[in-house]
Amino acid sequence: MRFADYVTLALRNIMRSKLRSSLTIFAVVIGATSITIMLAAVFSLKGFMTKQFEANGTFQQIMVSPQTDINWGDYSGNQCQDCVKLTDSLAAKLGQLQHVVGVARQTQVGQFQALTYGTQKLRTQEISAYDANGIITTQVLAGRDISASDKTGVLTISSDYADKLGFKHNYQALIGKQVGLMTQGWYSGVGSDPIQASKNQQAFFSSHPGANGQDYQPAPTTLTGKIVGVTSTTDRSYAIRVPLDWARGMEENQMAVVTQADQDAAQAKCRQQHTPQGCNTQPVASAVQVSDELAKQGYNSYIVKVDQSSNAAAVAKTIRNTYKIGAADAQTEIKQQLAIFNILGLVLGGIGGIALVVAAVGVVNTMIMSILERTREIGVMRAVGARRGTVSALYTFEAGLLGFFGGIIGLLVGYGVVLAANPIINKQLSSNSITGSNIITLPIWLIVGVVSLTTIIGILAGLYPARRAAHLDPVEALHYE
Repeated sequence: MRFADYVTLALRNIMRSKLRSSLTIFAVVIGATSITIMLAAVFSLKGFMTKQFEANGTFQQIMVSPQTDINWGDYSGNQCQDCVKLTDSLAAKLGQLQHVVGVARQTQVGQFQALTYGTQKLRTQEISAYDANGIITTQVLAGRDISASDKTGVLTISSDYADKLGFKHNYQALIGKQVGLMTQGWYSGVGSDPIQASKNQQAFFSSHPGANGQDYQPAPTTLTGKIVGVTSTTDRSYAIRVPLDWARGMEENQMAVVTQADQDAAQAKCRQQHTPQGCNTQPVASAVQVSDELAKQGYNSYIVKVDQSSNAAAVAKTIRNTYKIGAADAQTEIKQQLAIFNILGLVLGGIGGIALVVAAVGVVNTMIMSILERTREIGVMRAVGARRGTVSALYTFEAGLLGFFGGIIGLLVGYGVVLAANPIINKQLSSNSITGSNIITLPIWLIVGVVSLTTIIGILAGLYPARRAAHLDPVEALHYE
């Protein structure tokens, strides 16, 4: 029998019992649609995230930290007293390693409590700085990123700050605006006036006899900066970035120092007063001593960029073994994290598979009912010379066709759901300042896989009914009523 004959007979038999065949195909459609939608969503999201990391060069990056047990993205900072300090000289050494393209030093700045704009005051969560040498890239939504020529007085803010400041969907209007960075009270970095702070402290204790150190709270300092860019929240949320030179100044420890001349002036003033109770005049500091705390403590971390992502793991291992510091390559860490999508895909695929198992039971039932209804027809076929293999192949093909149709319709339904879901997802991505559109797709492997799976399940479900039909006794089948 020709293949075309199998197709013709199978279609005729399916159409003979339209309602029963439709219900059987519908059961297959449910399973096929479930698998299509769930696997498309899971693996499309995984592919989208992977492309984002590849596009910004993250897979070529290695994070280096004083802690030896770090993971990629661990910004815990310098919390280890005995760890190797990350210095400028060490960064230069790492830059000379084979396959290393460059090194970006980065640090986090503390001692700030609020970002101010007009009457608005937003709590700061992270202020960071890094070398503007192209090693670390940030997705800019408006304006520009920090450049190598920037020294002080400029900054970028992430879009969530811009939204709260009232510039949502109008980030460009925020470029060039002046904002303030309000420090904690005990701030001694650039922009502070340690001599005046010392005078204020002396005046407080002079007017508050018996007061202790906890009673005095110095006024905060506000540093002014111009916004040059609004960045995406893809990397970090509520992030403020400043030039590394400015951050170095913010981390300085400026102290008012009493010189010998100040002490001599205070003693001379005492001699002029001639008070019998003794002189209480305190020397007034006139000099400032500056300590570079960033040089003392070292940087929070480095980002090392290699020429190819395939070399990242080996270079990270070299850094760990040679310099006894922590090094985690992004590719290894991120792919381990993305592996959860594979597990999720198996779980969701298994749920859809259960629906297909139920559909297979329906196919078995449909085919057995078809055999009972067409027993005389099978007898006639066998009487005119049809072999058992021909009868078996016909019913197996018919069962496979039920699965095939179910898979095709299920894919069409799933594709419709994807078309409806993508605009909603695009809107959410846009509202969160994430570039990308129509991220849910139906890959070729999924289309072929779903149709093949439903067809194979149909064929397997039809084996038993087909075998039963093939082994019917022709004489008994002809007398069957």
